[in-house]
Amino acid sequence: MALSDDQRFAMYTAKEIGNAIKKRRRQLKITQKEFAERLGKSERTIQKYESGEITMKIDLIKLVADELNIPWQELLEAKSDESDILSEENNSPSYSFHTLSDVIKALFAITEIEDISFQLSCTKPPESPEWTSVLMVDGKGSGTYNADFCLFMENWMNKLAALQTGSLSKEQFETWKKETLKYYSESFFSDNASQTVKKEKNTHKRKTVSCNVQVVSTQINPDDA
Repeated sequence: MALSDDQRFAMYTAKEIGNAIKKRRRQLKITQKEFAERLGKSERTIQKYESGEITMKIDLIKLVADELNIPWQELLEAKSDESDILSEENNSPSYSFHTLSDVIKALFAITEIEDISFQLSCTKPPESPEWTSVLMVDGKGSGTYNADFCLFMENWMNKLAALQTGSLSKEQFETWKKETLKYYSESFFSDNASQTVKKEKNTHKRKTVSCNVQVVSTQINPDDA
């Protein structure tokens, strides 16, 4: 005899349901804030749904599934465990570098990203006393995340300096890395977004800087800092 909706629903824990919602939302490149607006909920409520802090009723699950464009039964069947979520949030990097070719391949890939406008430059003797190759991001550039990227680079340099002087421990540095990856995990690129989702513009006030990402070193342009 086929299970009723209530019987099937009872087979899943709040944590499993939350993970399934998060997995599907991220597949569609929808931020928690955007999803909250669609459902008429607060962003904190969505966070509680996804963490399993709130036990959702079946009517709400069906509403959420509709907004995620998937039958509620399939949504629950697509549940994922915590290790899947951590992997998606880049706590377990899926990339590896063994040759210079791997690095060059990664450079090709990131310079094709539309939401960060990269610029390339190279200096060499005799025109210049230095021989440097630069992959630069202008904080005032047109890319959606140009300013965010430069702010991250500035923060990263400060953390590295603190690590070198001993004012920041290795454990604290690793904690900062994990928190940074988690913070930016909701900053989806528009070229990968679902066609049904409009990219939300970042309206909060940000410091505007320019930064140079170099093969040998990283610099912040003091004129724009």
